[in-house]
Amino acid sequence: MIFPLDGAVRHPLTIDPTVWIFDERKRNVEELDKTVENDSEAYYAKMGKAWDEGLAQGSKIDHNKPMSRADKDAALRDSFAMPLAPFLQNTEPEEHATHVRFYGDTVLTLPLDEASTVYLQFSQNGKVLSDGPVYVLYDHQVIRNVNHITVLSQ
Repeated sequence: MIFPLDGAVRHPLTIDPTVWIFDERKRNVEELDKTVENDSEAYYAKMGKAWDEGLAQGSKIDHNKPMSRADKDAALRDSFAMPLAPFLQNTEPEEHATHVRFYGDTVLTLPLDEASTVYLQFSQNGKVLSDGPVYVLYDHQVIRNVNHITVLSQ
């Protein structure tokens, strides 16, 4: 269940949320309301720690690292969401881009800077969404059956 992220961008994307279960950027939906440090700060802190460990112990590259048992159990029971911000950054919105529109059961249009706070829920109780590919989670709103995201210019 793929969907496009297109519009006033330099690099349109086709997104496949079924692979996000393996992505380190995913967040547990129940923990989204808690105060969480900025995603980019968390990423840089993790990479900084890995860099320091690499300098102290030497580097060990394991690209086929299996999921831990705890991660597998969580994947089979929890609900997860992915931040939209990294995908928006990768599309490189054009200078005149102002808004992002989400097409689902209802249509939601947000200013471009607010859209970076959106999360895309891709699983519920360890299963792929039956009315997805994704839900948009924004300011205590849930937009279901979102199947297209467009960056708009006005």
